[in-house]
Amino acid sequence: MAPRITRFYATLRAETHVLEKHGVLLEEAVEAAGSSTRHRRTRSGSDGKPRFYVAGKAADGRRLWVVFADEGGGLGRIITAREPDSAKDRARHKQMRGD
Repeated sequence: MAPRITRFYATLRAETHVLEKHGVLLEEAVEAAGSSTRHRRTRSGSDGKPRFYVAGKAADGRRLWVVFADEGGGLGRIITAREPDSAKDRARHKQMRGD
């Protein structure tokens, strides 16, 4: 079962990664992560803990995939965020969001 996350944050390393590699600001990633309660599980991280992803939208409407770890207590740690990069990826994003 996907966790109930109510707040998101990112480490400086993750914030730098999503900006430099994917051109996504931390604020956009947090907005997108919090825009949907529909999370799905993905592969576990190198620490063996489960990871989840969400198909979200930033306040300006930008669609983003956001991968996060459940830190407990309703807190999610953003690992990465990126835009859907192909027509198939965009269609899957829209389907998961229901729009």
